[in-house]
Amino acid sequence: MAGIVSIAQALNISPSTVSRALSRPDMVSAQTRELILREAQKQGYLHKVMTNPVRQIVPPSIGILVADLNNSFSSLILNAALDVFTGSEYYPVVNSSCEDPQREARILKQWERLHLAGVIVMPTSGFYKSYTANLAEVPVVLVDRDVPEINCSKVLVDNDAGAKLCVEHLLQQGHSKILFVSGSHNVYTFKKRSEAAQRAYAQVEIAELKAVSYEELYMGAFELMNMILLRPKDKRPTAIVASNNALAAGILYAVNLKQLQMPDDIALISFGDSEWSRFYPTSISALRMPADDLGRMAAEIMLQQLQSSRMEDSSGQPHKPVQNDCHLLSPMLMPRASTIRR
Repeated sequence: MAGIVSIAQALNISPSTVSRALSRPDMVSAQTRELILREAQKQGYLHKVMTNPVRQIVPPSIGILVADLNNSFSSLILNAALDVFTGSEYYPVVNSSCEDPQREARILKQWERLHLAGVIVMPTSGFYKSYTANLAEVPVVLVDRDVPEINCSKVLVDNDAGAKLCVEHLLQQGHSKILFVSGSHNVYTFKKRSEAAQRAYAQVEIAELKAVSYEELYMGAFELMNMILLRPKDKRPTAIVASNNALAAGILYAVNLKQLQMPDDIALISFGDSEWSRFYPTSISALRMPADDLGRMAAEIMLQQLQSSRMEDSSGQPHKPVQNDCHLLSPMLMPRASTIRR
């Protein structure tokens, strides 16, 4: 059957080059496009492309798929990426997976009809399957989370360094009973942070909640903290690391209800520096994540790849942009009153 793959095979070029020539003619040279159009016409595929209504009404678009818009971290990444695309020729198409692999797969399947120029994504645990089904011919940049099986550009946070900073700070404050509260280890960042905390301090207690959404994490952390506070005082942790701000908020809710004082009764540090962390009655120590830099860099890399794909080498073949680069950004520890003993 005539299609993008058969045209690519006939011309000995990549399917992504054929796709760009047919749906985004500005992204390839006139010479390359002419060769592809001739082959498409020869195979009887050209009429199908030219009568596609989506092609006629949608400007060049970039898909941005984030994890959870209820979480400020995702929103900051998204807004930074949108700022980069403002003024460019590309129109951002935005959605959220809500940490649901099936929802993610449906979104990517729908986006396939839009002939997106590229996709920036905070992947779920099921992304690899969706990628091979819908995105193998589209430039992809992963942000915040890695999928090792996929060879593409990635912009990640150094979770190992972040967990080590948190644990070492608490050890320096004299704590030895440290609890690390995590969401589901099906989520890349939760798993990596828990593993890194255990490497930093073998005696750390890991509590994994089978939760992924903001509300599930918040309520799960609240319930977990209430159970921990039922332990005899000498069996409780003296310090807690929350693996994101939703978990930190749930822990704080329980601490406040019990009228505990930080850091004397319990110390708390959070991955993610929410605005409320600084203005809480007891300001919350936090690991500031470079969310703005993640979004900005992911968008800039995408634009660079798309620009590179328009260029040709001396043989007339499009340049293949580097797609296996990994950028690792460092978090910053912000010690505050919730962990610093006077």
